[in-house]
Amino acid sequence: MPLSPIVRLGGGPQLDALRNRLREWLADNLPDEFRHTAANPDYLPRDSHERAVRFCRALHEQGWFVPHWPAQFGGGGLGVVEQVVIREELAYAGAPLVNTNGVNMLAPVLFRFGTPEQRTEHLPKIARSERMWAQGYSEPEAGSDLAALRMTARRDGDDYILDGQKTWTSNGVLADWIFVLARTSPLGDKRQAGISFFLVDLESPGITRRPIRSMTGYPTFAEEFFDGVRVPAGNLVGGEGEGWTVAKALLVAERSNVTRAAQAQRYLDELVDWCHEQRGQIHDPLADPANRLALARAVERVEVGRALSYRVAEQQAADELDPALPSLSKLYYSELTAELRQLGAKILGPAGALLPDDPDALLNGHFSEGLLLSLLHTIGGGTSEIQRDLISTAGLGLPR
Repeated sequence: MPLSPIVRLGGGPQLDALRNRLREWLADNLPDEFRHTAANPDYLPRDSHERAVRFCRALHEQGWFVPHWPAQFGGGGLGVVEQVVIREELAYAGAPLVNTNGVNMLAPVLFRFGTPEQRTEHLPKIARSERMWAQGYSEPEAGSDLAALRMTARRDGDDYILDGQKTWTSNGVLADWIFVLARTSPLGDKRQAGISFFLVDLESPGITRRPIRSMTGYPTFAEEFFDGVRVPAGNLVGGEGEGWTVAKALLVAERSNVTRAAQAQRYLDELVDWCHEQRGQIHDPLADPANRLALARAVERVEVGRALSYRVAEQQAADELDPALPSLSKLYYSELTAELRQLGAKILGPAGALLPDDPDALLNGHFSEGLLLSLLHTIGGGTSEIQRDLISTAGLGLPR
């Protein structure tokens, strides 16, 4: 079922032509293996990841991998609205967009806080999928309470020396570089003070990496140990002690979720189409009124989510983003993703619990694998409880 939103962004015939052009290109260029997986390509085995990288480089040649970036940094020079349309179509088709940490998180930070040298060095390589990034925030005793982090960075001449540990590092297995938060001054009364933001080559001497295998079987995360790692002072983003400001800006970019709406629509459409194919069979899921009601509610939830994503995009394009809206979007999709996967698992029955590598798996195992992955979204990037707290304080002005 083609993507056909009830709520549409403005743009008229130009955006429709862009959608059609991209759909035609995807029909000829998107490998079938990626149409049948629910996983983020950064979480797939290395061989699949490398094929995804090749696809993204071909996408870049069309100007569609980072379409909203300036051309001087490898972008397509388009606007935010065009970027949303492109990302929406890619997500619905199942296109594997690699290096989400670099594209969606680090790049907006470098555009805002990076030096000209940092932007020139890193942004074109991100655009060409030549440099993969990991996110080094969480530590064994600092997850959602990120201000409790203990990694230290000590200035030594033209370098900083980093010591400590990071864990649950997104894309930590496949990445070449990592952006990390480290404490450049002792923990004080205001815990957010004294934290700085660094760009680190993962091949630097003193770094040890260990994969962390998730319940899906993929080494989704990693942990890293930093033992006297020298990082050039030129790799500090923002001023020393300004890392908390940089980190908050990065999380806002991470939580905008302009593609999650299309992914939700894709899963729902697959499920509805499968249910129609079962009409008249012994186990007809649509014969159960509870299933029909649940699917109708899912349609409602998905359309509301798409409208929310469009609202985020329009406010970003106007540079008038409500500070609570990214958290609202992140919370909404964390919950919706889990709801859709749970609904699919229930309707598909026992065979719907089979993972993608089983030949009897239904709908390519999207709902079984996706249900496992959906647990990640309620924790990673800030737990749902943290998002509710931010909405209440930043959005409603309630006291902490």
